[in-house]
Amino acid sequence: MNAHHKIYSPRVEEGRQSLEWRGHFSKDSREEYDGNHHHVFETEYSWTSYWQSEVEFHVSDKDGTPLDWEKTEFQNQIQIFDYKNFSGALYFSYNFVSQQNNPDEIEYKYLNEFNNERYSLISNFIFEKGVGTEGSGSTTFDLSNQLMIKDFYLQGFNFGIVGFSEFGNLTNFKTLNKQEHLYGFQFETELEITNYEYEISLGYLNGLTDSSANHVFIWNMEFEF
Repeated sequence: MNAHHKIYSPRVEEGRQSLEWRGHFSKDSREEYDGNHHHVFETEYSWTSYWQSEVEFHVSDKDGTPLDWEKTEFQNQIQIFDYKNFSGALYFSYNFVSQQNNPDEIEYKYLNEFNNERYSLISNFIFEKGVGTEGSGSTTFDLSNQLMIKDFYLQGFNFGIVGFSEFGNLTNFKTLNKQEHLYGFQFETELEITNYEYEISLGYLNGLTDSSANHVFIWNMEFEF
């Protein structure tokens, strides 16, 4: 999955800075999927109450090597709506791809969130296009969704359904069996230790199509300071 299993909230909090490590690990009876893993190391800073910047470093396993540098992303997010129960943002990133013969990428998203005291629903509408001489000229479309129940049985622990879908090029969607659809569940919580905040989420995704890994385990660890 190109989205690397993160769903972005549109909300921006001025002055917020953090370090993050997230990733996924696949388990499958097919050799091309089994044992695949991807890691993202990220830092972010919110310059204002509506503008946030991030830098991401992607490391993944490739054929014949254990771990390789895949790409570096420079991101900016602008929050355009900010209401009590609804918010929206625009997101743009340029991705410098280190893999030989693969184009750099431009990625842009619309981030949407509905929430109340009990539930939150976040959707990311994702568009990506290769650039340069190796670029295909086509824009792909992905969709990510997260529906969380807040304080699920225990105060401070959230639980919900999460999903990631890749449909293919906007002008020519792949047939269903060639699309990637991964859906499952996720737990998340926040801890405060010595005036620092730690956010932890763990999840499991099940592949729904032949082009998806059968089982994917995902995690996200964030340190806010």
